[in-house]
Amino acid sequence: MPLISISDDIFRDDIELNLASLVFVIDEDDNAFDEKIFLNRIYSILNIDHVDIKIMQKGCIKVVAEIFKNFDSKFKKIEIKALYKSLTDEIQKELGKLKIFFMFMGDIKALYEKQISRYEVTLYPEWNLLYAIGHTYWTGALQDGRDRGNQPYYCPVGWKRYSFYVTKQFYEKFKGWCICYHGTKFSHGLSILLSGLAPASRAQHGEGIYATPSIIYASHPRYAEVKKLASSNEKSFFKNGNYVQFVLQCRVHPKDIKKIAYETLDASTTIDSNIDNNAIEWVIDSKGKPVVDFNDPDSTVVCTGLMIRVTDNHPGLLPESEWWFKSHLCTNERCCQLGINLEDLNEKILNREKSIILYE
Repeated sequence: MPLISISDDIFRDDIELNLASLVFVIDEDDNAFDEKIFLNRIYSILNIDHVDIKIMQKGCIKVVAEIFKNFDSKFKKIEIKALYKSLTDEIQKELGKLKIFFMFMGDIKALYEKQISRYEVTLYPEWNLLYAIGHTYWTGALQDGRDRGNQPYYCPVGWKRYSFYVTKQFYEKFKGWCICYHGTKFSHGLSILLSGLAPASRAQHGEGIYATPSIIYASHPRYAEVKKLASSNEKSFFKNGNYVQFVLQCRVHPKDIKKIAYETLDASTTIDSNIDNNAIEWVIDSKGKPVVDFNDPDSTVVCTGLMIRVTDNHPGLLPESEWWFKSHLCTNERCCQLGINLEDLNEKILNREKSIILYE
């Protein structure tokens, strides 16, 4: 199913909605993409009559369309909210069949005027990377001559990065910025990209945005939801896998890392052999803001990619996840989103079941 977000302006009475837009980002080869078939399916699935195409970007296919063109602001908001509420799991599955990766609803022009990068939430296929032996792979801290600040960068083995276009002068902008990770729920990835990161509600190490240099730590189900792929369409989209996890890859300048601190999952074993348990959480300065806007020129953290891991069986059965069971792991879905009953997962372990990461 796609990641779906709606503009905050839709819910505010003090802001006029001058333009109602739909944005679709599609994970498909543009040579195989048929615009007419796609739009007809959208009309049928969303029960809308017509959209005016404003942008049709190929390479990474992005469709930007205007809807409810001839109606006033109040009516547009009512219709978009109704459309948003109508997106049941079944409808989202139908959208997934069209290989829609992201979907956005709202005033894209107002968004563009305030937040240029959010308007350009665009996959950057040239830098989509698969981290595995035989693909992009290294051992130890990466030594490629590029300045990534004062913190080492280790290979996120087993994950695929969908890279986001952030700026034309990427290395000039982010020279000296460190790489870190922020776990996310299946449905929250794009919302974070559009709205920014909020400071942690559980501020054990003090106020700020919590991130980690370890994707192994970020993949714990307290941080990165384990999503079971229930339908054949979801499995097809994710290479016939049965489980998927998302983690955001971010950049942060060393001066904005307020504190480097110990893990907060009560782990009784080594979490990541590359990183000490006492230095595995970073607290990033939020400058007192309720949300750190990625597009603010003074932003302390910027999301540059979406990391995805797909497995044939539960990722808790992977060797790199063994530490989960020597840390906090519970059945409360508001805390740990395992995608499976914990008793069933423990039974899989007793039965010596294995999990394999699925690569393309």
